[in-house]
Amino acid sequence: MVQKTGTILQTNFMTNIHCFGDSFTAGNEIVDYKYFENYPKFLNFDNWSKQKDSRKVRPLLDSLDSNKINALLTEEKTKSYPGLLSANNHSVGGSSLQSIARKVIEYLENTQNKKNIILLQPTGFERWCDFVDGKWQDFISDVPSYQYQDYFKFKVSQSTELSNLILWYNTFLPLVAYIQNHKKTADWWIIDNGIFNQIKNLVLQKKFKVPYIIRSLSNLKEKTINFPQVDDTETNYYCPGGHVNDKAHFVLANKIRKKLEQHYKKIL
Repeated sequence: MVQKTGTILQTNFMTNIHCFGDSFTAGNEIVDYKYFENYPKFLNFDNWSKQKDSRKVRPLLDSLDSNKINALLTEEKTKSYPGLLSANNHSVGGSSLQSIARKVIEYLENTQNKKNIILLQPTGFERWCDFVDGKWQDFISDVPSYQYQDYFKFKVSQSTELSNLILWYNTFLPLVAYIQNHKKTADWWIIDNGIFNQIKNLVLQKKFKVPYIIRSLSNLKEKTINFPQVDDTETNYYCPGGHVNDKAHFVLANKIRKKLEQHYKKIL
């Protein structure tokens, strides 16, 4: 579902922005602190990462009544960086990169708009998508699927960190090329929530023989806009479940705004 709201920038080209990603772009968890009593304090990356797994959990929305849930979901859309930019938010929490790619392709092939600015936020490489029981399903390697247990167990047993990374890369690079070269793309940017650093560290630590992956990510540096917690690990941006708060989204929206203000006149 596409939502358009915003408060940071109102110009004639902002309605051409289309954001694709997972829960970070969707805005999950950013305003939970307004709706749950005794909400934990925000943490910086080091302090959040040292927390026990039992504390890295988002409060269950089921504990709220339906009116509060609806209000929370509406405010998430408004205070996420697409909402602050009055952009079109196509993101869905829990998406794999393959599902994001399908959404991007479906949009660009069907839209009549020839001046699209595409913001792509890649998701983690521990996710994948397969056609199961007649529909596309997203899976996460470290979150068991009880609905598709046999399939999930087989898939996880036949994969490794390296194979998951290669699968991610083999989707990511063609998707970027597709967006970059599509006739309906006026401009494009990649939004990094930290996955690029995670990949670089993994490749170096595990000594995977895939230097071309790091090289590809480095070559995209000029077209990549980082979430603030990627570059600033000291500020308390992190929510309990690992997403970032509305302050981080506000900072990111301003970074994107400045980038687009520098470019939009020559691309539209």
